[in-house]
Amino acid sequence: MATETLTNTAPKITPATHTTRRGIATASFCLAIWSLLTFWWYPFGLGVGSIAVFLGMLSLAMGWRAGKDGENLAIGGVLIGSITIGSAFAVYRVVQFFFEGITPTLP
Repeated sequence: MATETLTNTAPKITPATHTTRRGIATASFCLAIWSLLTFWWYPFGLGVGSIAVFLGMLSLAMGWRAGKDGENLAIGGVLIGSITIGSAFAVYRVVQFFFEGITPTLP
């Protein structure tokens, strides 16, 4: 009768990942989406969009990516956050023009 030998192999070691750094890029994207949904709340949407752009620029400058396959969510956070900031200012100026009678002027 043949005997089988059992060998114990160690599990594969996975490389350490920097979840906090990846989280900053993910937070940028999530805050940008949230600010896009609330851009008409003038100070809140503008503030959240500004934070999203700041975190996205920080992630881009440091080279941090968010996805496990290398997706760069920081670019999405910067782009969507910038659109939100522009939309918030545009809505604020439209409200000033139609409801307060103030003609928007360029600085």
